Amino acid sequence: MLTRLSGRRRGPRAAATREEAGIDHPILAGLIAGGRIEGAAAARARARAVETGLPLPVVLRELELLGEEEWVEAAVEHLGVERATTEEVPAEPLLDGVFARSFLRHNRLLPLAADARELRLAMADPADAALVHAAAVASGRAIVPVVMPLAAVEAAHARYWDQGAEAIARIVADLGEEEGGGETTDPVGEAEEAPVVRLVDQLLADGVRLRASDLHVEPTADRLRVRFRVHGSLREAAAPPARLGPAVVSRIKILAGLDVAERRLPQDGRTRLQICGRQVDLRVATMPTIHGESVVVRILDHSQRRVGLGELGLPPDIEARFSRQLGAPHGMLLVTGPTGSGKTTTLYAALQQLDATAAKIVSIEDPIEYQLPGITQIQVRPEIGLDFARVLRAVLRHDPDTVMVGETRDPETAEVAIHAALTGHLLLTTLHTNTAAGAVARLLDMGVEPYLLASVVRGVLGQRLVGLLCPDCRRPEAADAGERELLRRAGLAAEEGVTLFRPVGCRSCEGVGYVGRVGIFEFLEVDEEIREAIRARASTQELLALARGRGMTTMFEDGAAKCLAGRTTLQDVCRVTENW
Repeated sequence: MLTRLSGRRRGPRAAATREEAGIDHPILAGLIAGGRIEGAAAARARARAVETGLPLPVVLRELELLGEEEWVEAAVEHLGVERATTEEVPAEPLLDGVFARSFLRHNRLLPLAADARELRLAMADPADAALVHAAAVASGRAIVPVVMPLAAVEAAHARYWDQGAEAIARIVADLGEEEGGGETTDPVGEAEEAPVVRLVDQLLADGVRLRASDLHVEPTADRLRVRFRVHGSLREAAAPPARLGPAVVSRIKILAGLDVAERRLPQDGRTRLQICGRQVDLRVATMPTIHGESVVVRILDHSQRRVGLGELGLPPDIEARFSRQLGAPHGMLLVTGPTGSGKTTTLYAALQQLDATAAKIVSIEDPIEYQLPGITQIQVRPEIGLDFARVLRAVLRHDPDTVMVGETRDPETAEVAIHAALTGHLLLTTLHTNTAAGAVARLLDMGVEPYLLASVVRGVLGQRLVGLLCPDCRRPEAADAGERELLRRAGLAAEEGVTLFRPVGCRSCEGVGYVGRVGIFEFLEVDEEIREAIRARASTQELLALARGRGMTTMFEDGAAKCLAGRTTLQDVCRVTENW
């Protein structure tokens, strides 16, 4: 008889016995021996896994000690198991009813293939012998454990049981929704009811599952519109009935600690939640509209591994020059681009490259998106007068070596930042400009004197984000005449028959055709000739021409090269760089 399993698979005494035996986990031991994780941190992760009953890689992710890919690579190397691919995931749940869904979800297990004797089982932690035994007893089969990234297992579970439209339909049915039902008269009260709580939880879970950066809830005349921003583009999602709009908005405001009764003024708030087993920060902004309050929720998933400078997609020559300037003892480095172009990610990657042990590094941010070990991070609070300029003045009295200012947005901050760079500090900051060369004109417009600017600026990195094509489904096609002309404008060989790639959509990428975003870059490195041009108040076009003559590659040229490499599409590059 088959045994149906549910919940956690071992009691606290069994888990404690393993903990008392020390760090005996083969994958963890290999990571410690390889210097990838410290013994104390590993012990802390094991203790938390015992306390919560969660698989070890889930705890390592929550504690931000190890990335998912690093865990998978370590499992393959130190345990000798095979890595499973997303193409092996069945379209429907395998052996549904043999294992309880709660058992599979809690332990991050995914049956991939089975016959009468064997079950190929994807596991977040294939070294868990007790779990392998329990699955063998329940299924009546020998278990062939394979490793799969946590995100892939969780995405499969969500696809089986948490599909947005179906899940929302079930929740709405619990509310007793009737055709033509009127708007609720007590949205605050209804926001506290279980179905509405589940509804908002479902929308947030869908956002995390899709790796969306934002959730938009927008009331219209006849419906409640819900959209996710995925890989930079808005994507329509299943939405609840229009009459639930006020209750949904009220629930989100409750989570963010906003004034539920105030519906006439914009409000901003934030909260941190556990969503799909992950630590997620939510930044909530509300805005009154003609049909009710519109809400945008920025989703910051802390389980997403922070990338290093070498993983941003910087061309090798730009990475080398930018890294060299990061090693300077003083001066100013700027990162430019519009909102949502990845500037903060680049600054975080730059800070991680610096030695936080030998130098004091301070960041001033609004908001603090991710915590960086060894770095003093400060949150600005303009509502109490704690703005960038005031915090920066205070920081300079604390003997920093490197200071990151999240954004230079006003003349006062620019003045203090220039002073900091002049007095022996390396200062990193961002500006909202369209090009790297445009940063000079922007700072001059803020009132910075040309001779000061020329003295402190070491380099300006301009960037945009474009869609990263899914490697599993991208389709090669011959470039047409217009595309070949664009490639030639980027200085690339574009003979007839040259191949570009198009997005298609598959299971791996949730049908989107993209699996994230990648940066395209340009770097204006300031040498003596360019300093003289800045002192002479040269225009943006003059600076760009001078830098181009000295070998500078533009964002469009970098993007076109990435198109030929099959990483993105020429249409996306042209869209963000406005080259048509």
